[in-house]
Amino acid sequence: MGLSFASFLFSSKDVSGRWSCVVFLKGCNFRCRHCHNWRLVVGDEGEIEEEKILYEISENPFVDTLVLSGGEPTVYRAEELRVFIEKVKEANPSVCVRIDTNGYRPEVVGALKDVVDGFAVDLKAPPSRPELYSYTAGVEVDVDRIIESVRLADGMPLTLFRTPRYTWLSEQDIEDIGNFTARLKSPWTLNEFVEVPSCPFNV
Repeated sequence: MGLSFASFLFSSKDVSGRWSCVVFLKGCNFRCRHCHNWRLVVGDEGEIEEEKILYEISENPFVDTLVLSGGEPTVYRAEELRVFIEKVKEANPSVCVRIDTNGYRPEVVGALKDVVDGFAVDLKAPPSRPELYSYTAGVEVDVDRIIESVRLADGMPLTLFRTPRYTWLSEQDIEDIGNFTARLKSPWTLNEFVEVPSCPFNV
């Protein structure tokens, strides 16, 4: 199938203290309520060539980090992602790489640990409440898969865990997520939730 790149942008906010090239891949295995990138999920976006990204990585003197986002990068085969990451490292050996993920394919997370510097793993609800996790993700979720990805990603230099403060999460839910992440090495951030009324997954 090959990787399908929709777009990229530059950001000083995605990875703290770094100037990142954030690349958006099409496709996702979740259908999250109020998804900000739902057009990537349904494939309703354009496509750019891999060479444009590699050119920016090699020629832009400010870029020190590549973030693979989406959509959901891990819906692609680990080997496809590895080949692209190796091309990035060849274009600029000093660049760091982070993958943003919902954590639902721990086999891909584990397979790429040796070629990336970390993962941003979404924690959409307390792992102790699989029904709430599934409600948020829009699909039935096996939370053990999320927990395994957390275990694999934890402690890497650029790993963090993040949760939007969804309006349907109670204060107890937030506290439970905080307790779950308290024993981890990598930081957890609680982010502002912004509604996306146009998202077709809200119903």
